[in-house]
Amino acid sequence: MEMENRAAQPEPGYSQPPGYPPTDGYPQPGAYSPPNAYPQSSGYPQPPGYEPTSEHNKQQATSNITIVHAPVASEPEQHVDDNMIISIVSLFCCCIIGIFAIIKAQESKESLRRREYSKAREASQTAKKLAIAAIVLGVIGISLGIFLGVILPLILVSSVAASY
Repeated sequence: MEMENRAAQPEPGYSQPPGYPPTDGYPQPGAYSPPNAYPQSSGYPQPPGYEPTSEHNKQQATSNITIVHAPVASEPEQHVDDNMIISIVSLFCCCIIGIFAIIKAQESKESLRRREYSKAREASQTAKKLAIAAIVLGVIGISLGIFLGVILPLILVSSVAASY
């Protein structure tokens, strides 16, 4: 209780600043009016050239409205295979060409999303060609590696052993 009284009264030695009426901390409603305040209005002002509406004007305005629905010309959805799976497989056979195949497959997917079917088809065909090239080069490289690493040394060792 003593704390509540202390909070409401200024500490001893301090007084209310001169020129201000004593308040309880909140401004009185309607006590402050800003200078050059805008006049109170019920809403936005009418735009220039606008006639106030009457019941007759409202009926006339609604009767003159015509809504026309024009059909939107669009291509029917087409299915274009983006060849992403074969591009990912080609990545394991030949990394560099496989990366380009994946990029083209993603391009095809994005073009398909934008409904640009001719670009999607073109990018898809490029991705497929790159993926096949990567797989062929990978198979040739693996075959050559197996031949040079395993079969050729066996042939050389057997020919040297046969000469002794």
